[in-house]
Amino acid sequence: MASLVALVILSPVFVLIVLAIIIEGFLIPKNRGPVFYTETRMSQGKPFTLRKFRIFKTSAYEPIRRSGAMVHTKKIEHDPANLTWTGNLLKKFYLDESPQLASVLFGDLSMVGTRPWNPADYQREVEKGILRKKNIKAGLTGPVQIHKRNAKAYGGEHKLDSDYGSFCKTHSGFRVVLHDAWLLLQSVAFMLRGQGL
Repeated sequence: MASLVALVILSPVFVLIVLAIIIEGFLIPKNRGPVFYTETRMSQGKPFTLRKFRIFKTSAYEPIRRSGAMVHTKKIEHDPANLTWTGNLLKKFYLDESPQLASVLFGDLSMVGTRPWNPADYQREVEKGILRKKNIKAGLTGPVQIHKRNAKAYGGEHKLDSDYGSFCKTHSGFRVVLHDAWLLLQSVAFMLRGQGL
């Protein structure tokens, strides 16, 4: 229900984003490309298609994708030269991630959860007997996303995910709902501050 309400409320923003991407591609040919960027990610052991608004120039990732190698988007994003003008703005407010609300609606993601990983990294962790990503549905947001700027201060991304999984396992449903609601509020505040990495 929350994802459906958010999709309805944000629908005018989505239209503006789509138009901005198309118009930028028309005005700046090197920034042309698809409106969405897709990747295969894992949630509770099942692969799903994760969609984002495309924020990079296709020249930054298409050669890697054609080679069959894993596209590490964070590395691409950290070089401003790889981003489109619209992409720079979307990244700042995490609006590139907003199409994932549809994945929540379809049941592939939870509003709050562990960070969805690519199949290779997910499989390596499961083979080590670490099942946090298998036992808990991946989330649109969560402790890792909220603490991107200071994850090391909390023990790193792995510990943040593990601590969230432990909390869900050891507390009642109502406590988990309240905890997730607090994480959602923090996520919204993080977005509004425009501190996207």
